[in-house]
Amino acid sequence: MQGLRVSSGFGLAVCCACGAKAPSPTVPNASAAQACPPVSLSIVATNDVHGRLERLPIVAGFVNNLRKAHPGSGVLLLDAGDAFQGTIESNLNEGGAVMAAYRAMGYSAMTLGNHEFDFGPLGPSSSPQSASDDPRGALKQRVAESNFPILAANIVDATGHAPAWPNLLPSTEVTVRGVRVGIVGVLTEGAADVIKRPNFDGLRATPMAPVAEHEALRLRKAGADVVVVLAHEGGECTRFDDPKDLSSCNPKSEIFRFARALPKGLVDVIVGGHKNAGVAHFVEGIPIVHAPSNLVAFSRVDLVFDPATRRVISRHIEPPHPVCTVPMESGCNPGNYEGAPVVADWNTTLAVRPALQDAREVRNEPVGVFVEAPFPVVKHGEMALGNLFADIMREAVPGSDAAIGNAGSVRDVLPQGELTFGELHHVMPFDNQLAKVEVTGAEFARALTASLLDEDHGEPAISGIRVSAECEDGALKVTLKHPDGAAVRPDELLTVATSDFLALGGDGLFTRLHLPEGRVTLNTGTTVRDALIAGLHKRHSIRPTDPALIDSTRPRIELPMPHPVRCAPAQRPANVREHGDSFEMHSERRAK
Repeated sequence: MQGLRVSSGFGLAVCCACGAKAPSPTVPNASAAQACPPVSLSIVATNDVHGRLERLPIVAGFVNNLRKAHPGSGVLLLDAGDAFQGTIESNLNEGGAVMAAYRAMGYSAMTLGNHEFDFGPLGPSSSPQSASDDPRGALKQRVAESNFPILAANIVDATGHAPAWPNLLPSTEVTVRGVRVGIVGVLTEGAADVIKRPNFDGLRATPMAPVAEHEALRLRKAGADVVVVLAHEGGECTRFDDPKDLSSCNPKSEIFRFARALPKGLVDVIVGGHKNAGVAHFVEGIPIVHAPSNLVAFSRVDLVFDPATRRVISRHIEPPHPVCTVPMESGCNPGNYEGAPVVADWNTTLAVRPALQDAREVRNEPVGVFVEAPFPVVKHGEMALGNLFADIMREAVPGSDAAIGNAGSVRDVLPQGELTFGELHHVMPFDNQLAKVEVTGAEFARALTASLLDEDHGEPAISGIRVSAECEDGALKVTLKHPDGAAVRPDELLTVATSDFLALGGDGLFTRLHLPEGRVTLNTGTTVRDALIAGLHKRHSIRPTDPALIDSTRPRIELPMPHPVRCAPAQRPANVREHGDSFEMHSERRAK
């Protein structure tokens, strides 16, 4: 029975918790079961932690309070992926410190997220540099050193089989207070577009629903009483006062479509992630939960299981619970939980302390630029910070005519004051390398058209050219101009500076062009962040209102009204597919 992990007491049915003889998994002993009272289970879940080590001991403190307040109940701690990448203290050890904290906290399972692949081979390079480099070496190390299973049911290799890594499983089972809980893990179907291509080469993510259904049915047949799916895919909701009210949620959320594709009653809980948003709602009767990224909050679902019927008889969803009542930068105050003050867990504190100490000196190094006012982050529309980063990339690649960056590479507000390396790393945590791509004007316009039609993805940052998008006869027409106003000819060859993530296929930006070999060149000696530091140091001071960065009267990308997706319904990128009478995005392609 490949993929099924047997926990302590696996062979004991739920009634053994009250001293009855174990019944058959398929023929329950009704008279014995009736003597067992209902069992309460609390599922506490994290997602998209992104290396926030300083918050993990506090989350462990919340879990400790929950266990102390309900000693007769079961608590299951789970994670829905993107745990390692994002902070200096985690990136310096390629996620090892996060895994150490998870072991101390007592996680039962975790599913892989797309950013788990970011570190590439073991060592300083974030992608393979030679044939001997294992492009997933760092991730394999993290998986192997875990004392709980890492799940990835829908990741297969070129032969169609699951990767044969120690401790990587499609599903697992744990027994909590006598209740057998099956857990399945799946990764967003759009993984190939949001993972640096060399690090995912030879793998693919198959559709989530069929695989999750197969694993859930297998777990049920093996005797699982409860089935939980950890899905690194998400949704977006803004209100949490009524978990049955979906009016504040994005109806196109992939996690909702996933839930609706599952047979009714097969899955009891879905824990999601991948999006910087919260969900705490019922969809088709299934509780779906995930919290905003960076461990701003955690999720919780309470279940009541009836041993007599071997069914879940009650499901209660808590809204995403904030980890800190005040911002972490001002000192985290977690407040009270379950009737007692939350105290950081000592064992988890010890687990993360060395990594925090190692990062402290690096974090405080000055970049050499003064930020006159905070640079905001926006999902749609021009962003001064994105334009600044694009300008610096173009300067860093000699001979570049233009530069392009993806909105997802800017992760947070650039704060006011003397900028430190730690603050810059927090805003742009990825160790991508500089690259250049040679495209014709017609090819670049085609790539930009598809990018602008991707409704779930923010507009790219552009430098060196100006982009005009117009609705024309029900289609989106994109034209390019040089800074002096001269049109970029369709056959004109442009050298575009970018990151290796985009150059090698990230977001599908250049892969849809099927460029001939030799059109992409990587600068393996310089990371994008190194280039940013050098470019920022030259500027001495920066401000978000600088008209050289953003000018509402002369935008770098001029978009039509309404949004391109609504003015050009006939045009849609390859990752859009029909669903009923409408078209929906195939996946949430929030990039690196």
